Amino acid sequence: MSSTQSYCRFSDENYKNWLKTTESLYILRNRIQDFIEKETETYHNSLQNKSPLHRQTCARSCKLANKPVCQLCEHWKNEIIANHNGKGNSIHWENCRPHLWPTDKWEVAKAHMPRGHKEHRKFDQFDIAAILNLMSSCKHFKSIPGQSVINVITVRNKLMHSPDFKVSNEDMKNHHKTVLQLAEKLQPHVPEMKDLEKKITQFHNTLDKNFNQAPCEVDGQLKDLQTMKDFQKVLDREQQAIKDRIEDFFSRFEGNQDENVKDMKSLLDFLDQNKDLLENLGPEVNKLKEMQAKVDQHEEQISNLTGRVDQLEKVTHDPVIPGNLLRYKNHLYEYCQAKKWPEDTFPVFTEDQESQGYRGKVTVSGQSFIGRRVFNDKKAAHQEVAYIALEQLKLQEESTDEPSSSDIQPDASSSSSSGITFFGKVTVDLNREVESDRCSSKEEATEAAYKVLWESFRISAPLEGQTYKSVTVKYFNTNGFPKPIEDFDANTTICKLKLIGLFTFYDKDGSTKKKLAEQQAAKIALQHLSGILNFTPISDTEKNFKGVLKEHLEMLGLKNPVYEEYKAEASEEPVTSVSINQEAVKEHLDLKSESISTSAQLPSGQEPVRVPVPVQPDPPDSSSPASQMKKPRIDCPEIDELVNVYNLKPPHMNVENMKYDQNVKCTVTVNMEKYTCANKQSYDSKKEAIRKAYLLFGRAVGILDPSSDEKTCSALVKQHFSQKSLILPQEDVEGSVKPFYCSLKNITYDVKYDGQGSSEGEAKLQALQNALHALSPLFDYASLPGADSPEEVQNQLSAMLNGAGQKEPVIDLKSEERACIQLSFCDYTLKCTCQSSKRAARNHLSERILGLLGVKTDNNASLRNSLDVWFRKQNLPQPVFEDIEEALGAKATFSVQLSCCSPGWEDSWKTAKSKLLQELKLRFRFLNEKNN
Repeated sequence: MSSTQSYCRFSDENYKNWLKTTESLYILRNRIQDFIEKETETYHNSLQNKSPLHRQTCARSCKLANKPVCQLCEHWKNEIIANHNGKGNSIHWENCRPHLWPTDKWEVAKAHMPRGHKEHRKFDQFDIAAILNLMSSCKHFKSIPGQSVINVITVRNKLMHSPDFKVSNEDMKNHHKTVLQLAEKLQPHVPEMKDLEKKITQFHNTLDKNFNQAPCEVDGQLKDLQTMKDFQKVLDREQQAIKDRIEDFFSRFEGNQDENVKDMKSLLDFLDQNKDLLENLGPEVNKLKEMQAKVDQHEEQISNLTGRVDQLEKVTHDPVIPGNLLRYKNHLYEYCQAKKWPEDTFPVFTEDQESQGYRGKVTVSGQSFIGRRVFNDKKAAHQEVAYIALEQLKLQEESTDEPSSSDIQPDASSSSSSGITFFGKVTVDLNREVESDRCSSKEEATEAAYKVLWESFRISAPLEGQTYKSVTVKYFNTNGFPKPIEDFDANTTICKLKLIGLFTFYDKDGSTKKKLAEQQAAKIALQHLSGILNFTPISDTEKNFKGVLKEHLEMLGLKNPVYEEYKAEASEEPVTSVSINQEAVKEHLDLKSESISTSAQLPSGQEPVRVPVPVQPDPPDSSSPASQMKKPRIDCPEIDELVNVYNLKPPHMNVENMKYDQNVKCTVTVNMEKYTCANKQSYDSKKEAIRKAYLLFGRAVGILDPSSDEKTCSALVKQHFSQKSLILPQEDVEGSVKPFYCSLKNITYDVKYDGQGSSEGEAKLQALQNALHALSPLFDYASLPGADSPEEVQNQLSAMLNGAGQKEPVIDLKSEERACIQLSFCDYTLKCTCQSSKRAARNHLSERILGLLGVKTDNNASLRNSLDVWFRKQNLPQPVFEDIEEALGAKATFSVQLSCCSPGWEDSWKTAKSKLLQELKLRFRFLNEKNN
């Protein structure tokens, strides 16, 4: 055995915590082996028995699933995609050998696992990450709560990504709890889960018992055979854990992940400090050293690559691009080499085929660039987009450089004295789903699903009269997020909410450096998406927010985030105070304005301050000045009179505040006249070309939703036109042999897009963004960058419509009002003497207090219990019940802050105020025991 100095690592409790947590995952994996073996077999058999497959075997020995395969393998591929919880592009096809799909269950299962498992053929070769991802990604395992599985995946990733092999005591307790929660969910399917905690505890005790002395006294404690066996068992399990950690590094590094070379160095440093592990893990260490040598040769390999590109590419000079066109692709490679960027971030060139030729595309270091021109030759298109990428990358480099003091000159147009010049935003392409439990009705299931979504995004709690759906929809509308798609399982009352589309988050603080602004935008995204992406809230000590966001998105098979810069305008000098005419806010019309104009109070010639920063909620548990501002109190003599009639006076009752809420609805109508919907994608048959054209049009105008069956999309669109007595589109198919292209001509159709918000600007921005995002694919724009103001988005939409010979959009705004009042009851007493018993009197008092609060109760529920539960949920003292001198009488004293609003949104403030008055009268009747 090696020197005892090698075991000094065990004196660190955090290292032992890492080892304990890693072992708990290994024990979990062993316990679910039989279950996974059986269910994987069942899943594979269910696919074999499907009609297109019929237990046939591949005749062509298809090798690569991401290349053209035979018809049978294509059927298998489609079935795998249909049973995958993500998209087809999130499947690691490189794991699979298609010709083995019909005969080998693990070849199918590997499609649901992370990359790096191509050579694995049996359970023993798959680590816990592979098994958990199989359970999370494959719909066959839908009976296992996906959230519990994902939580354990997160634990595993934290352990494998820990550079120093350490876990704190608190984190270990949380990880242990997470593993046991999954075990509890699995127990109905896996009886072996019953004693999982006992098995984990045994390992903890063995580790602590044999390594609880000073590190250099370990050998002296080996007194008997059993102790020696326990000691060696811990060392064996430790070696396996370190080996798994190294293998995980290989899979991420060789899988072209964004792996930091420092991770390799930390692994080698750790092994150098622990000679016993260095000796026992010889093959893994040698592989690490080979990988390090490969990284050291990186620059030489890139140099050879650029030399080969010089010889292979011969294109003519294009007069539009200055200099020698031949060299721009090479220059781009040389630029990446000079920056010493990882090889997997080097340029990847593709092209889009258009009617007149090719348009180049390139992805470099996570950024994508598209060519400005169409070329007859692919190589020329690549060279042009390389020139564009090189130009933009150099501009970004210049913009992030720190200017020297001699370079700084006074500039009246500078954004502020603080020097903030960059504001970052990040767009995340989500494809996630939450669902409710089984409920008694669809309405209940919908509200339950929105509650899950509300918890995931950590949205502020609903006020009285609001539902989880209403506050969540308002949150999404405020931030311009795509509306959740509601879906119900067939013949069940389980509601699913699908989040599909682009979610953009903004850094409102700004920075002097572009890269820092991007980090701040990533932090905002992480703070708001932690729930929906299934990870614990981000730590304030984290530094690489962009890396963390990218890692979590990749783990879920989602696309990389896209970072952009937006500009915020500011005044020439900060305005420290602005006086507001208080008389101006007394009238309701002035109160309806979301922002009060201050130009009348500013000095002559000075422009009002404008800082158009996009709306973005503050992170959970943080305060926002805007959220703390209170609207001026509105006087209402009718309510004052009502309060006096019921003798509600201080100190036992105070009217705290009366205010209005405003909801603005906006409808953007696009009137298409004799429009031609041209689908420029080619297809192998006329039938498919026609169907895809209808699908493109139907989804853009909202006739079809993302879940519509493609096979019926043509019929659904035609049926919709017939029901509205509209002329059907004319189908025009190009090509006598494949490829075929289809256009739908002479379309006359009006489509509406809605938005709403607390101001006209919010509502208008949301409706215009919905229209722009929905229609852009129809007008041959794959995606368009969002703008920060309704005026800018309207300009984008108008330009797109005008370019297709269509009219300007028509915008219609409608404002709704709701009146609210807040009342404070302090030690207020209600009495009851009209019942037949003291118990009945107390129940009657409970019913009256609940009625005053506006709480609806189940007829079968105990009123007293319902009252206690309500006060407990609000963290308020329970009402105090006492008997009174009158026979069979009782009284209740309570303190509560009561919010009461008009039941719905009204067209005018006058109507809203009248409805609030009626609601208060209904509530106040519970104050009198004779009138309820």
